Amino acid sequence: MKPKRYVLTWMAYRVNGFKFHIETQSVGKRKYNCGVGVCGTGEGDIENEYYGVLKDIVQIEYVGEPFKRCVLLICEWFVPMLNHGTRSHKLSNLIEVHHTRRYQKYDPFIFPNTASQVYFIPHADRSRDRANWLVVIPTKPRVRVD
Repeated sequence: MKPKRYVLTWMAYRVNGFKFHIETQSVGKRKYNCGVGVCGTGEGDIENEYYGVLKDIVQIEYVGEPFKRCVLLICEWFVPMLNHGTRSHKLSNLIEVHHTRRYQKYDPFIFPNTASQVYFIPHADRSRDRANWLVVIPTKPRVRVD
């Protein structure tokens, strides 16, 4: 069966102990909850970490029996290739993304249960070669206890 012609959208969604907001909700706020990280396979079956910004949250419903409902996160991804859009430091284990380089392949949808939340902060060294790079800070879920 085909999905319904309309979808429900949300500005925030709780999953895996994280509270995600879409990017327009995070602008100007103290907490930046629209950073998304997910592990996936890219071209050549190479496993990559993908980092991006949450643009929208949609729920699709399918008619018929049994009733089905699917929630998708729509993200805009940074380039996952090492030294082009992402880089990793061996000594500090910091991961950085180039905030002006976006992934051109159209693959914006992920399921919420695969997502983890990350924050992006400007690099402390504001020299010319690091001005466009953001440091990725992974977070832990709030409702889980280690």
